[in-house]
Amino acid sequence: MRKLVKILTLASFTLLAVPFATQAQEASKAQSPAFMVHKLTNFLYAIGEPNYYQKNYSYLLVGTDQALMFDSGANQKEDITLLVRKITDKPLSMLPSHLHFDHLGGLHNFKNIYLVDTPFTRQFREKDGFYRVPESVHLGSIDHMVVPPFKVARLIQPDEIIDLGGLKVRLISVPGHTQDEVALYDETHNILLAGDHLYPSWLLAGNVKDYVASLGATLKVINEQTTIYGAHGTEDPTKVPAMTYADVQAIRDKMVLIQTGRAKGEAFSDPGLIKSSELYKVEKDISILTNIQFNDGRGYGY
Repeated sequence: MRKLVKILTLASFTLLAVPFATQAQEASKAQSPAFMVHKLTNFLYAIGEPNYYQKNYSYLLVGTDQALMFDSGANQKEDITLLVRKITDKPLSMLPSHLHFDHLGGLHNFKNIYLVDTPFTRQFREKDGFYRVPESVHLGSIDHMVVPPFKVARLIQPDEIIDLGGLKVRLISVPGHTQDEVALYDETHNILLAGDHLYPSWLLAGNVKDYVASLGATLKVINEQTTIYGAHGTEDPTKVPAMTYADVQAIRDKMVLIQTGRAKGEAFSDPGLIKSSELYKVEKDISILTNIQFNDGRGYGY
């Protein structure tokens, strides 16, 4: 993990509930910032949401001509772009890593939205030009969230280069968590922004076969020196979720064992999100979840 150079904060006026938190903990969170920014390099910032139960992290890339947010944050009430404008005044766009509610909370604050161009995402474009993502895809009812219709300024093809001016990232399609999951790879600086494809906590497998294929493809793109940043933090929400090449290898190897029926899982639930699932431990805090049923009773997968 790179050294955290600078931290910025934005005052919060809202609080998302965390299961079993005490009144004192809730009061403390009400006074703490909604967002925390870590300056990772001169062009890359990690924006965490320390009060949110899923410990989301979004990423801001700043080139000489444009800036790009990878994910919009989970918070619908606090405007994440106000924080971005403390960092850069460059023209700003946002690309979601995938279309789940916890990555679309701040969507309505962005005027310029990018989206991966696949048959799956294309189906949500209606005749009026707006994209309308159904709740069965974004799953927003889990957090009482409604994702508004939005227009897409630019469709990005898998493997297409996004040039921000002196900073280029390649969009990589990595289905497995969802059909539309993407990552961004900066070859020049050897950095992978992995979204929900890879992060150091529980990885929710929507399709194990696709996940195995995507992990194999990822390992062909990155190398042992690649710095990898994911979309969800560890138990310490102030710590940027970083991973290594060896972590990805271990996840791939475990996922192959799950796919071939040679891995032994254990029953797992979480009061905040998951009613039941099979958990497969990988290493450290990293696990893989399959056969997931959310607390609202619906199953997860595709």
